[in-house]
Amino acid sequence: MSANPQLHGIILDLPDVVPSATAAAAALGLAERSSVLAGDFFASVPEADLYLLKHVLHDWNDGQGVRILENCRRAMRPGGRVIVIELLLGEMGEPGPAPFMDLNMMVMLPGRERSLSEYRALLKQAGFRLDKSSPIRASMAVIEAVAA
Repeated sequence: MSANPQLHGIILDLPDVVPSATAAAAALGLAERSSVLAGDFFASVPEADLYLLKHVLHDWNDGQGVRILENCRRAMRPGGRVIVIELLLGEMGEPGPAPFMDLNMMVMLPGRERSLSEYRALLKQAGFRLDKSSPIRASMAVIEAVAA
């Protein structure tokens, strides 16, 4: 949003997070072009053109991830997109932080790290088509999807 002054953003988070998210937006000078909503992405998300899920889906199992994505798909305006930013698992034995984070996720949360093909399948289940994937640093990628 800092680089694109025409954008308006909506932050959706749990009620306890709203005050700190509001303060963070103000500190970044984005208070006039953003709003913070209390909510639960398992129930619904606000209507938008673009959904940015950074380090969100890896916290949840496949069923929960599909539910989040389905809620985005239902609320998405025509021509909208979802962008997922996550670590990607590579081939067995491939070095990088993703396998270690995957182990951490399995111990601490119901989620896990996934390969690009696993994200493609998750997106497909939720009514999306993977449009493109772009690596941004070691084991991390930006995955863009559109309505199928």
